Amino acid sequence: MVTKEQVRHLGWLSRIELSDSEIERYTSQIEEIIKYLDTLDTIPLKEIEPIVAKKKFSDLRPDEQEKFEGDALGTKYRKDGFVKGPRMV
Repeated sequence: MVTKEQVRHLGWLSRIELSDSEIERYTSQIEEIIKYLDTLDTIPLKEIEPIVAKKKFSDLRPDEQEKFEGDALGTKYRKDGFVKGPRMV
C-alpha cells in the first residue's frame, strides 16, 4: 500500500509541490499501477519462446555516409565548418 507520505516524498524528490487533492489522486493512481504490475508478475514466462529476429540489422538499410548540403541549424554564425556560439565573458 502506498502512503500519502511516500507520494509527498516523491513530489519532493521531483521538486513538485503537490496539493492535498493531488496527493490523494496520485496515491490511488500509483496503487492501481502497482496492482497492474503485480498482475504482470503472475504471467508464466517459462513456457514462452523468445522472439528471434528474422532479419539482420545490417539488412534493414545500407549504412552509407552522405554529405549534407543544407543548413540544419539555420544559422549564419559559422567558422571553418563549425557553428560559432556567443562569446562567454
